Amino acid sequence: MLAEEQLVQFGIELEDEYPHAFSEDHQDWNESYFFDWYDEQGTNAGHCRIGWHPVQKRVLFWLYLFNGSEWLVIEEFRLPFSDLQLLKDNKAFAYQGWGLEFSYDPALPLMMGMLRVKGFARVQSGKRQGMILPVQLSLNVTAQGPAHSRGGGTVENHSAEGFSTNRYEQPIRGVGQMCIDNCLTELEVRGERDHSWGPRPWDMQWQFFVVNNAQFSLQATQVNIPEWPLIKIGYFQALGESMEHLTEADFDLNYNADDPANAVSGSFTLSCDSGRVIKGRIETISGTEIDITHVYANPKRTEYRRSLIRCFFDDQNPSIGWLECNRQID
Repeated sequence: MLAEEQLVQFGIELEDEYPHAFSEDHQDWNESYFFDWYDEQGTNAGHCRIGWHPVQKRVLFWLYLFNGSEWLVIEEFRLPFSDLQLLKDNKAFAYQGWGLEFSYDPALPLMMGMLRVKGFARVQSGKRQGMILPVQLSLNVTAQGPAHSRGGGTVENHSAEGFSTNRYEQPIRGVGQMCIDNCLTELEVRGERDHSWGPRPWDMQWQFFVVNNAQFSLQATQVNIPEWPLIKIGYFQALGESMEHLTEADFDLNYNADDPANAVSGSFTLSCDSGRVIKGRIETISGTEIDITHVYANPKRTEYRRSLIRCFFDDQNPSIGWLECNRQID
């Protein structure tokens, strides 16, 4: 178990595990938690995001489950914010209503917590495509490193005077169960979690890359905001070593616009504070497209995809990971 001074070394406090006050002056204020995970073989994986826009008075929830042959999806974008319970019964958040339940109980802030989901998901691909099936998820997640942050930042429209605005990423391990149509699967997984709060305009492009295995964990992000220099951030942590910032995160990617299940391939080069350089290539195992049309002031489609990937490093065995990309469509 990590000591508190390790968990908070990048300026995130234990209290930041929980929901934050929001500014009524920002229509696009968003607070969100996400969790992603996969097993060593890349045959069971998932991504869950819970975000609320309190000024818009709505909650966004999505769950994507992969069982090796099918993607199952719950996408809810207009749940009433008034029905979301915050900081009640030791839970950071909880919702229950109309066939959907979800909650997160941080038993030890920034260290350990339980994610639970129960609902009905549409099969997006595979032999049962189009069917609606009952799903349940319980995942006990444990931190494998500090809550990584570069601070609140100074990007225009991402901060609010008098309010805390920040985000953190954290490598995790998880154990639990996934049940799809009464078929129970025991999960032993690795992945990443994220917590972000503040004004969050979505009018930008990005790549978000995560790998977490027994030897190291890494997260690398490129963000392209109009009229701003390209932002490159992330972390790398080798087993038994301190977590360090990335100074460069470069991707050379080939996109397949016609196939969300095989959306991307290519290579990457990451550079660390210490001078360490990590290189490798990426291939897609499977993936899915996510609907964020509704988050834009003028709703539009972008090519927003989550890909479960296999990574090949220069001197490592293949590792499973995630690559999320959002691209504008010309």
